[in-house]
Amino acid sequence: LFSEDTLRHEIANCPTDFRIGTFTEFIRFRDLSGERSVIKSLLTDLDSNDIFYDVGANVGTYTCFTATKLGPDRTVAFEPVPENASRLQENLKLNDLDAEVVPVALSDTNGTVDLALTGDEAGEGEHAIATSDDEHTLQVETARGDSIIRERGLPKPTVVKIDVEGAELSVLQGLQDTLHESCRLVYIEVHTEKIMDFGNEASEIKTFLTDVDFEVTEIFQRGSTIFLRASK
Repeated sequence: LFSEDTLRHEIANCPTDFRIGTFTEFIRFRDLSGERSVIKSLLTDLDSNDIFYDVGANVGTYTCFTATKLGPDRTVAFEPVPENASRLQENLKLNDLDAEVVPVALSDTNGTVDLALTGDEAGEGEHAIATSDDEHTLQVETARGDSIIRERGLPKPTVVKIDVEGAELSVLQGLQDTLHESCRLVYIEVHTEKIMDFGNEASEIKTFLTDVDFEVTEIFQRGSTIFLRASK
């Protein structure tokens, strides 16, 4: 067993604690998965009146930092895996933060989908929509971003971060109206190999964002994963 403890990081004047109860979480939070520069860029970009959506929030790395910066009622986190969503809530509580956690996988359809699970520990970052005969799956609710905003009366985002293990284009397509109408900034992890499992190519992400009036730049790369910053 991994002893329960906490680890603190401070980025852009936003000190944030994270609970560590598994080895997976220790590895994730030890160096923030190598994404410190991306988190710093995002926090620096945020204005006090922004509404932030964390799509594929996992256990709350981005959610907690942005909620620290923006304050209450300005962060919405989408995380369909129950263990991760539960730990995300614990991390928010640990920091006395306010954010809405929505246990739904954003996509381009409303309904349900099988999620392939790579492990049973909180903080596993490889959970993805099943595209083949995966042995371990979990059925989760899916929703188009445009639909769920209307149905639940959610505040429209001005800034969105997306990390969905290959399903990036589906999320963007389901959020198309919102991205066009209200969003000024998108941070997106493009999983250049996993995206092909969905019949898409990485180049389609840039094309989509450009078509809805964003200017796209590549800001970081980790292995086959490319981090894009798209702004208006």
